[in-house]
This record gives sequence, structure tokens and C-alpha cells, in this order.
Amino acid sequence: MLRDLEQHLPMAPNFRYLDFVKSSTAARYGIWNIPPTEEHWQSIERVAGNILQPVRNEFGPIVITSGYRCVELCLKVGSSPTSNHVRGEAIDFEPLNRNIKLITIIEWIDRNLPYRELIAEFFPIGWVHAAYRLNKNVKQMKLKDESHNYSRISMPELLTLYKS
Repeated sequence: MLRDLEQHLPMAPNFRYLDFVKSSTAARYGIWNIPPTEEHWQSIERVAGNILQPVRNEFGPIVITSGYRCVELCLKVGSSPTSNHVRGEAIDFEPLNRNIKLITIIEWIDRNLPYRELIAEFFPIGWVHAAYRLNKNVKQMKLKDESHNYSRISMPELLTLYKS
């Protein structure tokens, strides 16, 4: 079921559906990046309500750099076709206020929110990737480096890296 893309999400009133599907890469290559099922839309609503809106409430305006991505778009941006983004369960974002450090957001999410996956991408100046899956939030934290390698990491390890 298609959504009115200008409509604000029920559990995330600071965000519209458009914020989760808009992609300059999709536009450039003519990729139809619209979720195909009601389940996808519900996943977007859950990640927005359980991760994005609470972060926005705590830290102020944030910029979504990547939300839902169809398989074709994932492949075009060099991501996996099994990415949490394909299911509508992941969001990449950064604070609009550049004085707010990513480590502060990551640490707050880890302490306060349920999540499936939390990735510090291109740490410390990249962005936050957070995934939320209904009844499967196992709190896996990862670090993604410049070579696109992922490694599991704990919050204390990440804090130690940040201080170095």
C-alpha cells in the first residue's frame, strides 16, 4: 500500500514518509525506491518511532542520509542486498547541529533505546546507522572503517577509540 509521502509518521511527527525514501542516487539513476509492501511501511514506522524520534527529541533536528533502500539502490550504493535498509528496518542519520558528537548520540542510544544494530560508520566524523526489528533487538554494535570493513565493538571499546 502506497503512503502519502508528505504525511508525517504516526510515531515520529517530526518526519515524513518522504524522508525515508528520498535518495539522490535513486533519482539520478531512475530507481523506483518505494517500499513494495505494507510490512515495509510498518518497519519504517517502527524504526522512526523507536529510534529516530527519540533521538530527535533528545538532540534536536537530525538529517536522514539513508532510509529505506530497494535492492537495486543498495547495490548501486555498494551495500548488500540483504541490508536492513531493504526491509525498511534501518536508518542512517547525523545531527544537524555539528557540535553534537556522534559518540554522544551512539552512547545515548545504547543506554536508552532498543536496537538490532548500531554502527558507527566512518567514525568519528561519519554518521550513525541504527536498525530496529520487531522482537529481534539484540543490541549489536559495530564499527565500519574506511575500507568498508565491519567489526563488532563494545561501547567501552568505542569510547576508548574516540578518546585516542
